[in-house]
Amino acid sequence: MKRKKELIVILSSLLVIVLSVSVAYFTTKILGTGKEISVESADLKVIFTSGSGTINGTNIEPGWSSAENTFTVKNESNGTYNYNIIIKDLVNTFTTSGFLVYKITSADGGYNMTDFVDVPKSKTSKDTILAYNISIDKDATHTYKIIINYNNSEEVDQSADMGKTLTGKIFITKGTERPTLANQLLNDNPTISTRSDFSTIFTTNTANTLYKATENGTDVYYFAGKDTESTPINNWVKFGGFYWRIIRTNSDGGVRLLYHGTSTTATNAYIGESKFNTTSNSPKYVGYMYGNSDTTPEEARTNTNDSTIKTAIDDWYASNMTSYTKYLSTTAVYCNDRELASGASYSTTERFEFKAYDRLSTNKTPTYDCTNDNDKFTVDASSGNGKLTYPIALMTADEIAYAGGVYSTDAPMWYYTNSSLESSTNITDWWSLSPDGWYGDFAGSCAVDGSVHPGYLDDGGVNSSFGVRPVVSLKTCTLYSTGNGTSETPYEIVETSSGC
Repeated sequence: MKRKKELIVILSSLLVIVLSVSVAYFTTKILGTGKEISVESADLKVIFTSGSGTINGTNIEPGWSSAENTFTVKNESNGTYNYNIIIKDLVNTFTTSGFLVYKITSADGGYNMTDFVDVPKSKTSKDTILAYNISIDKDATHTYKIIINYNNSEEVDQSADMGKTLTGKIFITKGTERPTLANQLLNDNPTISTRSDFSTIFTTNTANTLYKATENGTDVYYFAGKDTESTPINNWVKFGGFYWRIIRTNSDGGVRLLYHGTSTTATNAYIGESKFNTTSNSPKYVGYMYGNSDTTPEEARTNTNDSTIKTAIDDWYASNMTSYTKYLSTTAVYCNDRELASGASYSTTERFEFKAYDRLSTNKTPTYDCTNDNDKFTVDASSGNGKLTYPIALMTADEIAYAGGVYSTDAPMWYYTNSSLESSTNITDWWSLSPDGWYGDFAGSCAVDGSVHPGYLDDGGVNSSFGVRPVVSLKTCTLYSTGNGTSETPYEIVETSSGC
């Protein structure tokens, strides 16, 4: 307790926060230009009824609360009008989460929040929408109160927030529909680039950039590169009570996520350890599911039996995720590509490689396409084999290559690191979904090294116990709620009865 009192004294003398809040509006005629609150238009009238619209706080310590700021929005147009509430030119450099929070309330039909939520974080000036497409009837008035708090904690050291700043202006703008999460990714990452060279690790990290590829002839967008302190890759999502990282969009329009556990700083970001299959003495055991016979590749991939790792993932899903199934795509394909490498012949006694090894180790040409229907693991049989019990599987080796990794090369890319730039799995290796080869007496699948060789993509005998990092895909219609993809303010989705 004594340390906490000392902290408050330090914060009182060193923490400076400046929050400038004013209200303005856009109309259809002057879209793109803000006006001061004293100016009226034929569409909306915005009036502050408490204070000048400016909150100034200095020497703030934990426990600080802004005064209530009240404003009204009155519709004096000839019909119903829709508007957004945004923070224009938001800069919020506070480090901690859960302490600097805001709440907007309205008791007469406007946007109303039941709980305080984190003020969105942004290191550079950025317009951020707080509420979408609020409908106001002709001659109606919405009255709002805004409160911002910096909460006190007796358990958490808040000194990381000393000297941080919050600035921005509350604006009223013409209403827009809430975007899907996939569309929000494109809004937040307007630079779209392509890559053609996958022979070396991709350490480039360009802010607000997505990379474009194709899946079954459809454009998809993925994150690639290396997290750094100055330029982190903002692909964090909080969903189903867990943190995830966005791998890419899918050809069905959904968003694919890689499990990261209960914290962005986790070093155990896996659901447990498992063998891919308990035995490895047949090439059929590279299958996420496999057949009763291994005489031919067709018989080996009839998907009659669950692999050991599929059972482990399904059991985890049944215990943790079934209430979130309505948000997940059943048409997303998880490719367990068992096609043979170029020139290879299927044998139960002679060594051969699978196509993923051929693409990634030899040719350096990853792909999101999956050519054999039996290898397309889906819940819905309209887009694949329909063999999944739940809409969940594993990341492929090709997805790891697109993210910046290279076969048999140290590659501490974003899929390897947590938000503290440490290994997300410590020393634990973890499985991909991609078969690697049959070595004459044991089967191998592709896996990622934990920390001995950071992010190193290689093979592992399928009877080895490695970490399990599940992958799920949100539906294309899943709506964006809040967040900007940073580890401090991850993306979150709108939770609805239908999932969309």
